Amino acid sequence: MPYKVVVQPRHVHLSQADHDLLFGPGAKLRPLRPIGHLGQIVYQETVTLVGKNGTIESVRIIGPIREQSQVELSELDAAAAGIEAPVRLSGDCTAAGQCRLLGPAGECTVTSVIIPARHLHLPDHLARAHGLRHHQRVRLIPHDHPGQPIKEVVVRVHPTFAPELHLTGDEAAAFWLQTGDQVKLA
Repeated sequence: MPYKVVVQPRHVHLSQADHDLLFGPGAKLRPLRPIGHLGQIVYQETVTLVGKNGTIESVRIIGPIREQSQVELSELDAAAAGIEAPVRLSGDCTAAGQCRLLGPAGECTVTSVIIPARHLHLPDHLARAHGLRHHQRVRLIPHDHPGQPIKEVVVRVHPTFAPELHLTGDEAAAFWLQTGDQVKLA
């Protein structure tokens, strides 16, 4: 079965407390578009990220609100901003990097900046059908570049997930992939 590639742009997930610092208590973020995972959405509003050595403007917010804010960058983004961010699965912010976020009403410090590990999202029924488990590592083969396998892809299983391979822009470029391309299990 082919899986769609999604090149993950830099983005931030906000906690309610950080949302209120950046946009003001009671402010409502305006939906731009849903993403493939049920209940998740990209908002029109953006924030500015400030690292030790640089600033990245117009960083998109993905909702819904989370318990802890988290910033996800590519390796090049992190290097350009001067942030020492580890490669981690979303939600694992162990020894993560730090930055400041600036919004129209204020700013906050986020201590959970990561480079997302390459991962394959699967809903439960597809994972079972292919004999795959949550956090299992697999190899994928790009449809247009079968001689260049993508190794060490972490499987993430959840009932709300769309079947998609998520890569940072840096990784996608290394494999000559773009959003909409297809890969299959090796």
